[in-house]
Amino acid sequence: MTQDKRLFFKLNLAQRLVFNYFDKEMIGRTGVPITQAAALFYLNKNDGCLLKDLSAALFQNKSAITTLVERLEKNGLVIKKASETDGRAAHLFLTEKGKTACAEALPLVKENNERLASHFTEEELETIHRFFDLIIEMYR
Repeated sequence: MTQDKRLFFKLNLAQRLVFNYFDKEMIGRTGVPITQAAALFYLNKNDGCLLKDLSAALFQNKSAITTLVERLEKNGLVIKKASETDGRAAHLFLTEKGKTACAEALPLVKENNERLASHFTEEELETIHRFFDLIIEMYR
C-alpha cells in the first residue's frame, strides 16, 4: 500500500490520467472526444434542452458550453435551433450521427466502469461512491 496520503493530489492526478486515457479510447473507438460524449449522453435523455440546461448538467460556464456546442455542430452531432419563445435562448437536438455516436460510446463507458469496479468489493465501492458524492456535494 502506498504511503502518500495527499488526497487532493491523488484525486487530481487520477482524474487527469483517467480522463486522458478515456479520451483517447473514446476518440479511437467512436471518433468523439469524451467531453463531447458527455454532452451527447445528456442530450440523449434531454433532447431539445436549452444550452443553459446542458451547461448546468456538465458544470461548464457559458463560454465553455458555447465552444462545446460549436464543435458538436461542426461535427454534425447536434443541431441548434433558436427558441420560439425567447430570442436569447437556443435548443439543442441530436442528429442521427449524434445518436449513433452516443450509442457507440455508451458500451465503452460501461466497459470502463466495470473495469474500474472489478478491483473492489461491493463494500469498498460503496465507500468510493460516498467519497465522490461527498466531494460533489461539498464543491457544487
